[in-house]
Amino acid sequence: MHEFGIATEIVNIVKETVESRPVKRLISVTVEVGQLAMVNPEQLKFSFEMITEGGPFEGVEMRVETLPAVAKCKCGFEGALGDEDYVCPKCGGMYELLSGRGICIKNLEVELEDES
Repeated sequence: MHEFGIATEIVNIVKETVESRPVKRLISVTVEVGQLAMVNPEQLKFSFEMITEGGPFEGVEMRVETLPAVAKCKCGFEGALGDEDYVCPKCGGMYELLSGRGICIKNLEVELEDES
């Protein structure tokens, strides 16, 4: 289950980010996962919960947004792909994948420390 490794890296990045800012409490983490990233959102959330249990991020909500795979083909097709589109849905040729394979931390919802 590679989702555990991905969740571990997300926690490490979030920890570095939060420690360098005046954050009182982390509320949620939003992650964008490409349609073709081969990541199960539920397993990613479960792994995140397991890793953060008993630590400073316990109870933090992980939100996972799936981004569609977008491709461009020489035939002129440019658009979203279906789950089973291994070739261009318009001409049957090979396409250039523009997006949909990445994983990115999109947003951290935090409560800031009082500045008074």
